[in-house]
Amino acid sequence: MSLAEFDLTTLASPVITAGSMILFLLLGAAFPRVEPAVNWKDTGLNVLSGGVLFLLRLALIAFIGANLGEQGWVQLAVLADRPVLSGVLAFLLVDLTRYWVHRAHHRVPILWRFHRTHHSSEHINATSGLRMHVVDMVQLTMIPVLLFRVIFDFHLQPGVLEAVLLVGVAMDGFQHANLRFPLSRGVNRAWSAVFNNPGFHAWHHVRDGHVCDGNYGQALTIWDRIFGSDVTQDAPPELYGLDGHNALENSLLGLHLLRSREP
Repeated sequence: MSLAEFDLTTLASPVITAGSMILFLLLGAAFPRVEPAVNWKDTGLNVLSGGVLFLLRLALIAFIGANLGEQGWVQLAVLADRPVLSGVLAFLLVDLTRYWVHRAHHRVPILWRFHRTHHSSEHINATSGLRMHVVDMVQLTMIPVLLFRVIFDFHLQPGVLEAVLLVGVAMDGFQHANLRFPLSRGVNRAWSAVFNNPGFHAWHHVRDGHVCDGNYGQALTIWDRIFGSDVTQDAPPELYGLDGHNALENSLLGLHLLRSREP
């Protein structure tokens, strides 16, 4: 995978992110899961944090391009003329890897220390995916680098990898949306059997995460079902965010310097 493919994804990402956030903020305002429909302080902080991390990500991608050569230890030339199959396999590999990395964020204490930043907001909406610590951002950026530039060579045709990665970008706004998505409805339940959604992901952000810890999948929910981490209930949780010693100061520096909210 060339640096040009990363550049295209990096440049398209804010456009897809903004479109997804605006769409699902509007839908959440019209059909909110909880009130208030939009907490503007948290939303502004999410966008500010996301903007800072985007600039840092640009610098990281430039560094990777200048210092990491083409590797591809495992050559999969058989996929060269099969763009649909290679795209599907790449999507599944990325999503499965993200599932396990995300699960590690919650189960490995040093990783949870940084991942708390993402869970710090008590008001979840379509911008909440932008709220993450720089350590998490580096890990998520490195997943496709390691998979498709170091370990595997899928011989992906131009545009395939970009499409794979941008699906996750668009899905992020949807799954975090403050949008009513009752899983008791048949069509919603059918969707949730495969794909992430606000009803499923809300249970990942429940405040009692130490009691109800799961729903780690990004685009797909199948990994949680396969590996026994599905904690979804029919009705959405009442409280989100963190409490006690895990709670962080709700400011840009507070979130990234991991300042405790407790006095």
